[in-house]
Amino acid sequence: MNSLNKEILSFIKKASRRIKAEFILNFGLVAIKYLLSLVLSLLLLSLFIIFPGVYKVSSFIGLFGLIAILIVGFYLSPNNKKVALIVDSKGLKERLITSLELINEDDNISRAQKEDTLKHIKNFNLKEKLKIKIDKKQLLLVLGVICLCLLTTTIKTEAAKEADIIRKFDKTQEDFVKKVEEEKKNIEKIKELSKEEKEELKKILEDAKKEIKDSKDKKELDKVLERMELKLKEAEKNKDNEKSKEAIKNTRKNLLEEYNKEKQENARNDINRLTNELIKNKAMKDLSEAILSGDKEKLEKALANLKSSLKDMSSSELNALSKSLAKAANSVDDEDLKKSLEEASKSVLNGELDEDDLKEAIENTQKDADGSSSNDNEGNEGSNNQGGNQGDEGNNGESQGEGNGNGDGDGEGQGDGNGNGNGNGQQPGQGSGGGQGWNMGSSEGKENDIDNKTGEKVFIPGRKGGNDENLTGNKNQNGNSQTVESKNGFNLDGSKVDYEKVIGDYTNSALEGTNNSNLPESLKDIIKNYFEGLN
Repeated sequence: MNSLNKEILSFIKKASRRIKAEFILNFGLVAIKYLLSLVLSLLLLSLFIIFPGVYKVSSFIGLFGLIAILIVGFYLSPNNKKVALIVDSKGLKERLITSLELINEDDNISRAQKEDTLKHIKNFNLKEKLKIKIDKKQLLLVLGVICLCLLTTTIKTEAAKEADIIRKFDKTQEDFVKKVEEEKKNIEKIKELSKEEKEELKKILEDAKKEIKDSKDKKELDKVLERMELKLKEAEKNKDNEKSKEAIKNTRKNLLEEYNKEKQENARNDINRLTNELIKNKAMKDLSEAILSGDKEKLEKALANLKSSLKDMSSSELNALSKSLAKAANSVDDEDLKKSLEEASKSVLNGELDEDDLKEAIENTQKDADGSSSNDNEGNEGSNNQGGNQGDEGNNGESQGEGNGNGDGDGEGQGDGNGNGNGNGQQPGQGSGGGQGWNMGSSEGKENDIDNKTGEKVFIPGRKGGNDENLTGNKNQNGNSQTVESKNGFNLDGSKVDYEKVIGDYTNSALEGTNNSNLPESLKDIIKNYFEGLN
């Protein structure tokens, strides 16, 4: 091939790149528009029917659709003859297509034609004459459909919420199956276990894996994991060798520790969000406080009172109560609690309430928040309260402090930040309270029982001497204060308080004050949003 032919073909190749790029881009925009329209149709469909796999199917369609668009685009892109005609239309006046047809000819006329073409193409500016132009109308349509797809994913209908729950459960189920498989492999590497012990553990894990795969929802999965945990604890308990016990304990922690912590944290968040929503409605103030207290009797009484008060409420009050319960349902993640709140929201409109169902759901969430289903016995033996520790010698169990109050009486309280104390009224106006740190004593000799929930602790400064400002009143001139020491008792760290408890009480108090105030609604909303953000 002579130099004339090479230069002409080289020019056509350069022009072809720009022309094909423009064609594939614009063809792709049109094809992507229809592809996204199909995806949008699936997303809209998922709003009305439960379609857990909608995102996977949409991703599959999008991925293979793009590959198909590229393949078809290259296949349909202009060949050299079409490229030559397009370039000729930009000012070469059919010189390029003529030279292309004569590319294999070498006579004088053909050579003269090619030389003339070469002369013109040297002055032909490809970038200027063959600009890559994108169809802006199609581009805007594509961007519009993308926005509609994203907007659709934010709409949460009943079907969409149910699909989200199923997807989350499927992911958790899949993760646990992988964890069990990995742990089975790790068991083989544990030298501290005998062959029989390894087989025993592998059988427990294999049975659990089958049950995990067969579980239909999160509730069933939780039960399967609890059974697996109990079996592993039993296997650990039956071992005499300390190394074997430690190996089984590590296996159990690897499988369940992270899940149990996440479950406990989610339950605590649900309790906080629930009470924050309920306290906004005056009719459910007592219920909110009962939930925070963790007292089953108070909870039962609050629900009974709420149910009995429904018959005296107006339709507008019932409607407001229903909306509050609906908001509370939307704020929590636990499926059973959410369902119970939603049912309660609907039933109160008719003046009815299934208090037993709601009570059970709340108590189950409280149980998860306390970590009752996953507490290790190790390290907790001999201790019923956080920070409580019995001592038989030295200064262990010493509880001391002073408190002034009007009236006679005895009071005792224990828990995080509370000490044992007593007061003997010897003269009018006398009283004493024991305990280092935060003493919730009263003139009647009673102390509040602070919830013993585990969680992050914060330290209250300036209370170590027991002179608690929460005790009001002044000592009579003829009175005295007493310090009571105990050699064998509870050593309670009175300066340590549960952070979540403090925040919860502080938030409830602030929201209650806001609701009862005459502040503008906009300012009330700002205050409520601030305290909700603390949780």
